[in-house]
Amino acid sequence: MLPADAVPCEQVYSAVQRSDSGYKVVFSIAGESLPAGVAPKLHWGLYRNNPTWVHPQDVIPADSWRDDATGAMRSHLHYNEQQDVWALEMHVPRNMAPVNLGFVMWYPELSAFDGARSGRHFAVPVGHTAGKPQPLGPTLVAASQASRPQDAACTLNFAVFSRHATQMSLCLMRADGSGYLEVLLDPITNKSGDVWHVQLSGLKDVASLVYGWRADGAGTWAEGGRYHPAYIMLDPCCPRALPIQLPQAAYDTAPLLPPEGSVQGPCLLGSLSHLVDCFDWQGVGRPQIPLEQTVVVELDVAGFTTGHDAEAAVPPEHRNTYLGVLDRLEDIKATGATAVLLANVFLSSTKTAAPGGNGSSSSVTVDGPEVRRPLSYFAPDTRFVAGGNAGDAADQLKQLVRELHRAGLEVLLETDFCLTSEAGGGIGGRLQSYAGLDGDMYLRGGGGPNATGVLNTGQPVVRQLLLESLRWWAVEYQVDGFCFVNAENLTQDPLNAVQDSPAIVEEIAADPVLASCKLIAASANDSLLPRNGERGFPHYGVLLEWNNRFGSDILRLLRDNTGGMLSAFATRMTGSQDLLAARWDGGLPGGLAAGRRPAFGINALEPPLAASLLQLVGAAEDIERAEVVAKSALLAVLVAQGTPVFNAPTLSRKNLLHFVRGVLQIRKKYHDLLSPPMFDSPRAIRWAAEVSRQAVGAEHLWG
Repeated sequence: MLPADAVPCEQVYSAVQRSDSGYKVVFSIAGESLPAGVAPKLHWGLYRNNPTWVHPQDVIPADSWRDDATGAMRSHLHYNEQQDVWALEMHVPRNMAPVNLGFVMWYPELSAFDGARSGRHFAVPVGHTAGKPQPLGPTLVAASQASRPQDAACTLNFAVFSRHATQMSLCLMRADGSGYLEVLLDPITNKSGDVWHVQLSGLKDVASLVYGWRADGAGTWAEGGRYHPAYIMLDPCCPRALPIQLPQAAYDTAPLLPPEGSVQGPCLLGSLSHLVDCFDWQGVGRPQIPLEQTVVVELDVAGFTTGHDAEAAVPPEHRNTYLGVLDRLEDIKATGATAVLLANVFLSSTKTAAPGGNGSSSSVTVDGPEVRRPLSYFAPDTRFVAGGNAGDAADQLKQLVRELHRAGLEVLLETDFCLTSEAGGGIGGRLQSYAGLDGDMYLRGGGGPNATGVLNTGQPVVRQLLLESLRWWAVEYQVDGFCFVNAENLTQDPLNAVQDSPAIVEEIAADPVLASCKLIAASANDSLLPRNGERGFPHYGVLLEWNNRFGSDILRLLRDNTGGMLSAFATRMTGSQDLLAARWDGGLPGGLAAGRRPAFGINALEPPLAASLLQLVGAAEDIERAEVVAKSALLAVLVAQGTPVFNAPTLSRKNLLHFVRGVLQIRKKYHDLLSPPMFDSPRAIRWAAEVSRQAVGAEHLWG
């Protein structure tokens, strides 16, 4: 630590100039700001990946000496009488950059130092700049012209949120684990508010680069502290990620070793390939199917592309993959559905992986959708990639969306904004992202080895993260909507109190980018919703709702033969007005009181990610009775007022598939009677450009 006594100096100026050979760093102090007879000295050192100062011989100015007590180098500033300035010029070779030059001013005549008000010293970034705090994640700032894209020199900005970390490093390497670079950020130069940021220039072949953050803070891991600098964290805002086998250099530069017994092997790091890649959508647009005509089939990529039903249609190399879903496209169309609800395709922790040099994975364990928990809300899961190259996950998921759109099917994504992969510090206790960057902000109950892994959606930084992720999927992947499972977590503030008008829900409902998306709230426990769930999820007249009351009442009557259910059954068949009709009494806020059309109720017999209907109705005890009950229940789903949803495993039996197809044909023919159109919202009106004035008998489309 520096002595407390300081000189009342005005300002120390520093400037960095780049040349072909390296960087010139100039320090200067106005002579008039110093007391007479005082000759300032620069007390300095270079550092990159740890706070220890080093002094390469090529950088040390003449007439410098090392202070044995502090380990710092001391150099004279020379006085220019004509300009009344004390100045020192130093040269840093190009091959040493990026590096930080840490310094304080030393005044031997006064036996005093002049340093930063906070932190140990000032820092001058050499070969990099401070960067900007927004937007979070990686951003392409500039790129030079080159004959080949990989030869272009790029300037990138990196920014990550962490309020409580006291130290942050950017770790950069190639996807094959080579070329490791770690830059320690200065808490004064590289931090604005709660955001750490840095900008690097001259990066080439950006598509092959991966990166992460190494964070440290108060408290030890063994004592339940929130940080462990042995681990490199995935950036929560990076749109792509790869499983990478870290090079030895990543461990050599770590201040601590990983805890004994923690998982070794590949680490999920952010990939920068999205900054230069461009996907060809081939002019295929969104189907934009009216809500009253929507029929949704829910499927899990892994479950739908494996097993007995998939053997004939899906080749071995496409099983457990995004492309395998396309191999069964005709099966999806045969259900009569107009939209596909994909279960949990966000990046989640991988338990087993054997990555190759390019982030490929030849052995991956794929859990069921109810077990997979998101680690990133921007990146697609790499375990569903065909061909072994995890870097192809984004393009293959976009290909799946494009071909489903081409077939006239909308694509909805199930998103779990509650449970993450960070429970207990992650798989095997290894920190991976939120818990290791700032668990106290990102997670309810904080991070550390006992982290709950529950996302704290009441925190402003988490609200921003989730809103940006939804926009990213809607724009970059052109998805048509989202289903928020465990949605009750979105209604809680930072202290876990349930809110009538939660900020994140209101922001989602009012967001212009999401205005054309179908937004579905699916709560696992209605009692955790405002007013004990009496009015359902806060919807602002915009959000659809997974109607848990529908499945419960239908199955109690048809499966359990519960008495006194006819009134409830009639309510569910006629649009669940107890849930969806407007009710402006009782002091309800607008988000709960506003009414919604019957189609805003999602009629399903089971919650998202649940087992097949046959299992729910007791197929294990009596398959014949189970099929009768299943057909009766499916008939109720398909003819009731509302939007029907069924999962793909339910239709694995041919007789149930044929039954559903037949009922859907009747529903389509008489849908104006079952779901009469109601234009009670601007979202119910579609506008399009005029296509042809000359076409005889053509319908006019107004723009």
